[in-house]
Amino acid sequence: MESMLTVEHLYKSFGDKTVFEDLSFGINKGQKVALIGRNGEGKSTLLNMLFYPSERERGSVVFNSSAYAVYLPQKTWKNESLSIIKELYSIYDHREEEQTFIARVKEMMYVFGITDLNKPLNLLSGGEMKKVALAKVLLQNSNFYVLDEPTNHLDMDMIAWMENYLLQKKTTLLIVTHDRDFIDNVCTDIYELYKGQINKYHGSFGYFLEKKEERRALLLSEIDKAKNLYVRELDWINRMPQARGTKSKKRIENFQTIKEKASQTVDKDQEKLSVIETRIGKKILEINSISKSFTIDKPLIQDFSYTFKKGDKIAVIGHNGCGKSTLLNIIMGLEKPDSGSIIRGESINFGYYKQNAPEEKEDKRVIDIIKDSAESIQINNDGKTQSISASQFLMRFGFNADMQFHYYSTLSGGEKRRLYLLKVLIQNPNFLILDEPTNDLDIYSLLTLEEFLINYKGCLLMVSHDRRFIDNISEHHAFIFQQNGKIKDYYKPYVEYLKEEKQKRKLNRTETENNAYTKQKQEKNLQKQQTKMSYKEKKLFEQLEQQLPLLEQEKTELTKKLSSGSLQGEELIKVSNRIQEIMQELDEKELLWLELSEKQQ
Repeated sequence: MESMLTVEHLYKSFGDKTVFEDLSFGINKGQKVALIGRNGEGKSTLLNMLFYPSERERGSVVFNSSAYAVYLPQKTWKNESLSIIKELYSIYDHREEEQTFIARVKEMMYVFGITDLNKPLNLLSGGEMKKVALAKVLLQNSNFYVLDEPTNHLDMDMIAWMENYLLQKKTTLLIVTHDRDFIDNVCTDIYELYKGQINKYHGSFGYFLEKKEERRALLLSEIDKAKNLYVRELDWINRMPQARGTKSKKRIENFQTIKEKASQTVDKDQEKLSVIETRIGKKILEINSISKSFTIDKPLIQDFSYTFKKGDKIAVIGHNGCGKSTLLNIIMGLEKPDSGSIIRGESINFGYYKQNAPEEKEDKRVIDIIKDSAESIQINNDGKTQSISASQFLMRFGFNADMQFHYYSTLSGGEKRRLYLLKVLIQNPNFLILDEPTNDLDIYSLLTLEEFLINYKGCLLMVSHDRRFIDNISEHHAFIFQQNGKIKDYYKPYVEYLKEEKQKRKLNRTETENNAYTKQKQEKNLQKQQTKMSYKEKKLFEQLEQQLPLLEQEKTELTKKLSSGSLQGEELIKVSNRIQEIMQELDEKELLWLELSEKQQ
């Protein structure tokens, strides 16, 4: 099989911390690889090293000469002076017709919810800029995409579109993602970055978990055997020093190997994350006919009501910008509805995890941030209340003893989000409101959070674009934002809703096509009845016969000019826009000419 990428003996360190010491792996043509690993293992560092030689301290990275690899880093930058269309036009390579390229740009940006392509980049939000950067990568005619967390900031429809896009392209793919449905739907292989090495798995995410546990059990068995052997060999070493110079040199060398094997450590099973929820009364939360809009012509929420029951776990689903976060803020009292009311029960203790996490002091240590909220935490341990320290609580969510003394400023984005989540949970809430809790979490933290929420006894309202996360936790109950601010109270798996919507669109499209056909047939019958052109129509027909050749000639000249490669910047955009105008004008006038010519016959 043809190799697309060969990585050998990579070494990377940050200060006294070695990230990779002797990392080697390869990717073959057609492979679609999900790169997973805990936050801080070096996933983004590894991708940067593939494309930026200055990031490599030692080792080699070789792309096949046939590989045209393009890269979406986790952190994107923007040229403040450009607009969206100019930024995207910078990748146009003249190997396809320009109008085809422009059409692809418009289609992709429409899917990503951005329609004003003349908007300056410096006015875009972080999420919008990430979408532009992703579009810039996907629009290139590449045969090897390398993408770092591309599904962040995308809603479910966008993610589904991207899955289909990458499958149709039939390219090679290396992607960092924690979206398990995306992995199962798109990827052929999982590469786990673990302690500076790559462990390879061919198959689904479920297969990965199964084989990872088998590998862990085998390693534990090997370490246990090595420890027993080490005790025996150490006794021999201590009792027979005179043999070291002659007969037993090989045995002494093997002793060092046994010692290294016996001293290996394996991650313990992830301890369950649990808290004691404060008691919740009968009256929990009532939403009474609330409405909210920020512009007159676009209501975000319109006449929505719901009374929460004990144990409700509800997903909030909808396109970006539809009003999901606004609904959460209204419930929390951070925004007021235009009409309607919210009645909160007296026993409610909210825990609100916002999409934009508040920042902590840069020079504060992780352990002190948690201790500021509580020195000890009450947890549920197999039905019994147990008090654990702040340090033990941190340990349960992946902050080991060393990390607990790291400064906040040194944490990765995912680690900061994880710490913020723990600050919310440590308050023992009985009503959790989570706005995009899975963004920036590594896949192991996501599994820990998922298990916690499945076993959580309080009420839960969450916004997420992770389809499997939603269906595993929400017990098939969702508030789905629809058009004109209407919110549908839905009681089926979300995947069923998607199927229903797809079927509706199909039926609507068929009805539209049938109506169009009937209308076209009626118009043709009417045209046959009108056998003579009026004087005005004759004049228009003569004008069209003069105009059409001139437009075709202008289009040909401008297309040649565009293909010459001599155009730059503003002139390039201007010519491109004019070609689009001509094509649209030709379509309209040719259709009109055909209609009039039928009358002339």
